[in-house]
Amino acid sequence: MEKLNFIKIHIEDHLFTLTLARSDKRNAFSPTMVSEIAYALQLANNDPDVRLVQVEAEGPVFCAGMDLKAFENPAMDIGNPAIPQEEKSLAELFAGLDKPSICVARGDVIAGGFLIALSCTYLFASPHVRFSLPEVKIGLFPFQVLALLLEYMPERKAMDLCIRGGSFSVEEALEKELLYAVLDSEETQLTELKKSIIENAPLAISRGFGALRRLKTGKYNNSYKFLLDELSKLRQTSDFKEGMDAKRNNRKANWKNS
Repeated sequence: MEKLNFIKIHIEDHLFTLTLARSDKRNAFSPTMVSEIAYALQLANNDPDVRLVQVEAEGPVFCAGMDLKAFENPAMDIGNPAIPQEEKSLAELFAGLDKPSICVARGDVIAGGFLIALSCTYLFASPHVRFSLPEVKIGLFPFQVLALLLEYMPERKAMDLCIRGGSFSVEEALEKELLYAVLDSEETQLTELKKSIIENAPLAISRGFGALRRLKTGKYNNSYKFLLDELSKLRQTSDFKEGMDAKRNNRKANWKNS
């Protein structure tokens, strides 16, 4: 694995943990940091042993969004020649994941930090966390975040968050259905969720993400036929046969991802 400047990676028991590790800059992402995240997500996608990706962060702020100085002046960034340079939105990078992902925000989510938090399949946050979109206060607009917000709420409410540029609590995030759950002191719900995901068929889940991504393109005249074909393909897999046998014999399935 290549040396990384701004993130950390850990793989254990089918869980791929990606940790934002630029706490001195409130985990604001620079071009190099985006490239490192792209590299990490590709590692996770390509590893058949990985069944779930968890994103968390070091320090008191989960992510303060884009490091504007580093994007405007490359000399302010610390390059990493060991990895490919990627010029894509973080939301686009996470959208390419074929595996479930959980964002665990134990610190505030600010501006472009939403691109990570809302792109994950699940979002957990500590009770004290605040969410804010302050771009309009400095003459910018959270265009990419708006696209993600529209997946969760009506247009007017999404625009309201972007226009007013204020902050809101985890309770309000729950009301807006942006948050899956608030972290309890023992993180019990998070632990149970990870366990339940990892126990299920990874190939079936991966195919589900692929199908969802293709459905979003809207290019199908008959989406039902497409989905029926996808189901038929899964029924031919070894994992389906294993799952059925495990169910018949009341045992735990031994998934081979094939």
